[in-house]
Amino acid sequence: MALEKKRLFILDHHDTLMPYLRRINTTSTKTYASRTVLFLKDDGTLKPLLAKAYAAVNDSGHHQLLSHWLNTHAVIEPFVIATNRQLSVLHPINKLLDPHFRDTMNINALARQILINAGGVVESTVYPSKYAMEMSSIVYKNWVFTEQALPADLINRGMAEKDSDAPHGLHLVLDDYPYAVDGLEIWSAIETWVEDYCSFSYKTDEMVEKDSELQSWWKELREEGHGDKKDEPWWPKMHTVKELIVTCTIIIWVASALHAAVNFGQYPYAGFLPNRPTISRRFMPEEGTPEYEELKSNPEKAFLKTITAQL
Repeated sequence: MALEKKRLFILDHHDTLMPYLRRINTTSTKTYASRTVLFLKDDGTLKPLLAKAYAAVNDSGHHQLLSHWLNTHAVIEPFVIATNRQLSVLHPINKLLDPHFRDTMNINALARQILINAGGVVESTVYPSKYAMEMSSIVYKNWVFTEQALPADLINRGMAEKDSDAPHGLHLVLDDYPYAVDGLEIWSAIETWVEDYCSFSYKTDEMVEKDSELQSWWKELREEGHGDKKDEPWWPKMHTVKELIVTCTIIIWVASALHAAVNFGQYPYAGFLPNRPTISRRFMPEEGTPEYEELKSNPEKAFLKTITAQL
């Protein structure tokens, strides 16, 4: 009944982690590949039904390495490079995109020096440890540009359904889902702005096809910047104004609103370690052990011992 009424949800990090689990557990990290079932309560909030500590650690690492680093910083970098190499500063698409690329290259360069480098902050503080970047690279193989559009993302994750009568053409499965509710407002605003801008600069599809700078930009982006995916069939062909609008809307969304959503709330919430632990340092205790008795008598202390080395 809960399934039929769409009251059960799953936070699934199992398949991403499983190929690395044995190797990760040879480091100081001791974790599991979690699938967390959540139940939608009558008040509109989700209640986890399984152990939360390891699920929180899995989700924290997934957030940092995939949702944040891979899906915003890393994938947008080739767009920044191609824009600067192929589009003159007076080109309308350069002017449209450039404000959203501010500081991206500097931040990514700094990240490679101190955050995601071998032995850096991420390897020291996030549970995949020395396998962090390898895991991120493997997950990139499943990245699809057109699925980065917010409506497509929500539908693919089962969080929305197409509904022509609903705002933005989507019915959200959860009413209390600020990322989707607010995000769709922002997505719509970006899409409207990009459509008005591109339609002013490009009156016909032929103008898009015959813009040599634009075509060189798109060719470099696909064949060099995201060269591992140059033969994928889902890339827009860049033959029409509509394809240009869709492309620029997704780029701006990823570089601005999506990044803001996964970045700027981190410290206010995750700055308190128990809210968002990044490493689990021991396995769940087995029955009959002193650790198990401690878990029964003082679960908070057992939890803190699991997520920090300070106890």
